[in-house]
Order: sequence, then structure tokens, then C-alpha cells
Amino acid sequence: MLRFFARTTGLGIEITSSAMRLAAVSGRGTNSSVLFTKAIPLPAGLVSSAYASLNLLESDRIAAELKASLNSVAGPVLRRAALCLPDGAFRVQTLEFDELPDNADDRSRLIRWRLEKTAFDTTDTVLRHQVLPRQDKGFTVLACVAKQQVISQYEALLVGAGLEPWSVGLSSLHSLNFYLPVLIKRSGVFALAHITEDSFATIVVEAGGARFYRYKEIKRGGTDEIKSRFMREIDDSLHFYMHMDRSQQSELKHLYLTGESSLPTDLADGLRSMTSLEVEVLTPQTALPSAAGAGMDMAAALGAGSSL
Repeated sequence: MLRFFARTTGLGIEITSSAMRLAAVSGRGTNSSVLFTKAIPLPAGLVSSAYASLNLLESDRIAAELKASLNSVAGPVLRRAALCLPDGAFRVQTLEFDELPDNADDRSRLIRWRLEKTAFDTTDTVLRHQVLPRQDKGFTVLACVAKQQVISQYEALLVGAGLEPWSVGLSSLHSLNFYLPVLIKRSGVFALAHITEDSFATIVVEAGGARFYRYKEIKRGGTDEIKSRFMREIDDSLHFYMHMDRSQQSELKHLYLTGESSLPTDLADGLRSMTSLEVEVLTPQTALPSAAGAGMDMAAALGAGSSL
């Protein structure tokens, strides 16, 4: 049994169609320490990443797995939990505004109105957004929307396990936030591709925030065919970003890969040959020395735990 005692500890939980990953992080920033990480494989069919329908198809089985994992850790510190979910459970858009209201409620109403103008139905949804000042004037808003019934189902899972759900977010953005303090010291502009077994999200960061986001599901096929699709779609995403009609064009030189299984490593050489970018596969110890030994698939859970 693992035993630890810490003054402040955040628990990050990532749930995907293939696994549930737990990471406990004590402290903040460069002083934080990874207390434990644990990956629990999930049988196929228990979790989906659908946007418009419930994701947890057998909640009781998943709850039993979560409780059993938490019971292996002694101590009163595991209370607050941040949850990261597959990107497919969300809809994400970047929006440009010349002005934004100071009041948070008014700002949310304006963002919802803009989303609905693009024929996007925001009824019964949860909205989270990040506001980034543009270099010239105005703002870029990264808006993330999920169905309330989907979020409530995940929150009920945590509450049933005796946890307090403090936040729910996307796996790709939690991974980005985990690595962000290190990566922005290297370059003011970079791209990160978060890769799972059947999808990816490409995020481009400028001036410390996400300015571009694209999510794409990849149809299953043979190994070589899947690798080819991933490389082509990631390259297309970066090509689109670099040719966007923007007031200021920043040079993109770095592409970082993170995600599940061995896919990021398998794709790295191919992406180096397809692009002129410096391509690097990230591992958790890149951002946090105490994460040595944690697999690259733990980054999202570690990012969620570090956020509390």
C-alpha cells in the first residue's frame, strides 16, 4: 500500500476509452512533486468519447475500478480532483473579438452568441473559455463546450468515490498546460500534437496561450495506413495555421508530440521528413524531474493534478 502525507495534493484523473490514469501531485510549479501515478486498463466498450450522448456506458464498473485504486493509497489528502476527458467529448473553437465585456456573465453570453451564429447549438452545455490579448488589438478566445449531461455523469463518478470534482477539461489542454512552463522558455511560438489511438489534437501556442486548435478522428486501418493518416492530417493542420490570414505571422519552428502508447514516437521520424520543423517527443520528466519513470501517456493526468 502506498502511503504519503502532504499539505496540499491535487489528484488528476484521465478517463479514455482504453484506460483510467491517476496522478497525485503535491505543491506547485518547480517545487511540485509527483507522489504517484497509476494506469488502469479499461475493457473496450465501457467509455465513449461522444459529444452528444452519455460517455460512461457502465458507470458501476468504472466506479469500482476507481474506488479500488484509491483504496490502495492511504492518507486523508486525496480530496480535490481534476478530470481530463477525451477531446471528442468537447467542441472547441477559437474566436476573434475586437472588444469583450468586463463582466464574466456578459462575456460568456457573448461567446455563446458567437458560437450559435456559426450554427452551433449551445443548449444545455457547459462553457469554459480562455481569453488571450492579440498583439495588435482585441482578443482571441479559446472556447470549449461540452454537454451538461456528459459532464454531470463524470462528476457523479468522482463524487461517488468520495472526491470533490474541482475542474473538468480536455486531455490535450491538460497535457499542454503540464509542459507549457518549460516549452515557452524555448520558443514563443510552437505546436503540440496530442495523439491517441484514434484521434489527435493540434494546438499552436503564441504569446503563452493557445491560438489555434484542431481535433480530428482517424479511422482505423492497418498500422502503416494509420501512421500515414496521422502524419498527413497533422501536417495539414500546421499548413493551415501557417497560411491563415492573420495580422501578424509568427514563425513556427517546433512541433512537440505527446499522447498515448507508442504512437508519438512512431510518428516522429515521419513528421521530421514531411516538415521543416524540429520535432520532439515529450515525456513527463521533461517538465518535472520527479515524474521520472512515468510514461508519456501520464502527461494529461499530471497536468490535471498540477492544476489544483
